[in-house]
Amino acid sequence: MRSIARSYFAIVVVVAIGGSPVVAARSRRPLGVVVQADRGHIDTTSAVTGADIYSCDSLDTDDGGKLRVKVGSSQVFLSALSTAALEDDGSAIQVLATSGTVGFAFSAAPDLSVRTPAGIIRGESGQTASGQVAYTGSRELIISAIHGDLVLDNGGELRTISEGKSADVTFEENVDNTCHDESAANHITQRGYTQHKIGFVLIASGTMAIPGYFLWRYATESNSQPVK
Repeated sequence: MRSIARSYFAIVVVVAIGGSPVVAARSRRPLGVVVQADRGHIDTTSAVTGADIYSCDSLDTDDGGKLRVKVGSSQVFLSALSTAALEDDGSAIQVLATSGTVGFAFSAAPDLSVRTPAGIIRGESGQTASGQVAYTGSRELIISAIHGDLVLDNGGELRTISEGKSADVTFEENVDNTCHDESAANHITQRGYTQHKIGFVLIASGTMAIPGYFLWRYATESNSQPVK
């Protein structure tokens, strides 16, 4: 009887302090799934096709590597020597592009955006679009619109990058672009972006590290396609 009482007390303590283990496990949802991997990693593990990706899992690629991830009906593509992560707030997902070159293909559903130290990138008016972010220095990156127009949202200051164009953007060094784990997802809304001083110059698009035709193909797939 004492053993049963102790077990019951332990369960009550677990629930009272940290919540039910079963409920906690269910609250962590996969945000994306790997659909192509070559010398890519999820945290310290080699990425393989079909692997689930969770909030704040570190994504990176080796020299000559690549990693493509399906996020709902959208796509994210890391070229060689690139890093990124997915962040979840319980209702929407942000791609944190942190180094190298990160490509993206937005579906018409407004449930994905790309966060950089220069601001948040979305398809204009929630339209289907694809492009890439390429870091060219510690405080500089180039945003390219491959198909469709993109908008860079710098804390409410909107800059448009038209299809076929690129923008050379400089930003402050102390901007926070770290991932916030989903442990607090039920208590916060997706982080906004506080306006910072940036430099923004439209330029002609150069060579793309991300295969534009490939991103566009997946950006325009029907939303009826199976999504894991």
